[in-house]
Amino acid sequence: MEEEHDIALWAGAVAFFGSLLAIGIFDVFEPDQWIEYIGAFLVAFITAGSVYAKQRYDEAVAKKTKNE
Repeated sequence: MEEEHDIALWAGAVAFFGSLLAIGIFDVFEPDQWIEYIGAFLVAFITAGSVYAKQRYDEAVAKKTKNE
């Protein structure tokens, strides 16, 4: 049975939306700044992926230490 990684997924989702809010992607008053929006999404995806990978790594280390 494959393990579920709910915490890692939630951490990645929170990092994604938190990054978008920090960058200010939801500025609806200036919709002509598409380059900034694309950049913000790129940074948010990288941030979410990094947080997800770090959480999965921490889970793997904890599991390995538990089994030793």
